[in-house]
Amino acid sequence: MLDILIVNVGNIRKKVYQELSDNFSAIEPPFWAALTAGFIRKSGYSVEILDANAYNYSHKEATKIIEEKNPRFVAIIVFSQQANTCSPIMESVIELCDEIKKSNKDRVVIVSGWHPSALPQRTMEEVECNYIIVGEGFHAYVDLLKNKETGEILGLWYRDKGVIRNNQEPELIGNLEKELSDVAWDLLPLNKGLYRAFNWLCLNDLESRDKCATIYTSLGCPYHCTFCAIHSSFKSNRVRYWSPEWVVKQLSHLYHTYGIKNINLLDEIFILKPDHYLKVAEGIINEKLPLNICAFARVDIINKIPINNLAVLKRAGVNWIKLGIESIQPEILEGVNKGIYDGEASRNVVKKLHDAGIDICANFMFGLPGDTWDSMQGSLNFAYSLNCSFPSFFCTMAPPGSELFERASELGLKLPDTWGGYAQQGYDFLPLSTDTLSAKEILAFRDYAFTAYFSNPRYLHMIELKFGKKARTHIEKMTKISLKRKILTE
Repeated sequence: MLDILIVNVGNIRKKVYQELSDNFSAIEPPFWAALTAGFIRKSGYSVEILDANAYNYSHKEATKIIEEKNPRFVAIIVFSQQANTCSPIMESVIELCDEIKKSNKDRVVIVSGWHPSALPQRTMEEVECNYIIVGEGFHAYVDLLKNKETGEILGLWYRDKGVIRNNQEPELIGNLEKELSDVAWDLLPLNKGLYRAFNWLCLNDLESRDKCATIYTSLGCPYHCTFCAIHSSFKSNRVRYWSPEWVVKQLSHLYHTYGIKNINLLDEIFILKPDHYLKVAEGIINEKLPLNICAFARVDIINKIPINNLAVLKRAGVNWIKLGIESIQPEILEGVNKGIYDGEASRNVVKKLHDAGIDICANFMFGLPGDTWDSMQGSLNFAYSLNCSFPSFFCTMAPPGSELFERASELGLKLPDTWGGYAQQGYDFLPLSTDTLSAKEILAFRDYAFTAYFSNPRYLHMIELKFGKKARTHIEKMTKISLKRKILTE
């Protein structure tokens, strides 16, 4: 009998991305599911992964497979590229759990991940599941498989005679290399053309998008931006690392076994510790792995590192940096604990990266506390002037687990009525309002900014010169898609 089936929930693409889901959004392999499966398998239990998102299964289709496999436990891990984008998945989690229990009321269902860790009590009340696991969850899964007493399993939420109870949260995994050494890549359909990298990552080779994977090289973040929910799981600002050798071994396996070359590094900040990121890069170079990599970085960190370090990253295939510019107003950035730097610092960093041959996916946020029409327009004008290959325009929201969520709840600010309301490209999306701007005004500006930037002839000319006619045509088709927004029609 199969001990545990880990499910990556499906039926979410249209809800989260609307028509962009057809070809323009990413469908990434669920690294956290593969990491959890590797830990469970190493502990001596049988495990499989059902990636319902990759196959785009309906809840009925996924439930049918679950019943056919008949595992002791079904584990639904609520995970996405970033903690801030996890909550929109919850509507499908609730629907899938309802379908599972309708099919077999005795099926034991466990839910874990970032959103349940942020709101465990509410998740227990909303979801038809037997258990919630908060935090990283690896040991709790194994303890359940061992039939350990529920009251003794750290990080477990459960029902006792109808009463919701919870146990003390566990310590974080201390030695990633020792305890989380195995990733069950073989349990994912990596060679079936089901996955899809971000379109911007593959602008120079759009046909290669299905050769992609995601991986962490570290866990945690030392910063406390108020709009981020990463600490809902980690409860710490400590960053823990796998060794560079382990990372390179995983990347080599992905390339040589599955032909994967497009890599999204999920680290909250990969370019942070030179002893780590430079050794990873040098290992990739020594192994002659022809990779195309994107990684997160901060303006204030890139501003300080030597250009030679960027040259090493570029040689290793780090062709894209996801840079959180957010705003050009220092006082707005300081207000959300992002740091203190101005537009000139961001401009210098962008030039520095461009000089190293690295393209930029620059993040901008509209509707940060203190934002006005003028400050949002200033950020958009700044984006125009940078002419980055692919900026990402977001509205500020208050994801569960973030300081902004707690603050908004205390102040009685309007939050989404449904979890789908947290999906940036979703129909029901409701951003956070400011003192001077309504959620409707902020969203209207964001959608205007997106269309204006990506239809700019100067920008399209740059894309064609740098990546070719196919890339330009792809961008033009993307820009023609008009997202439907509930609050903009009310």
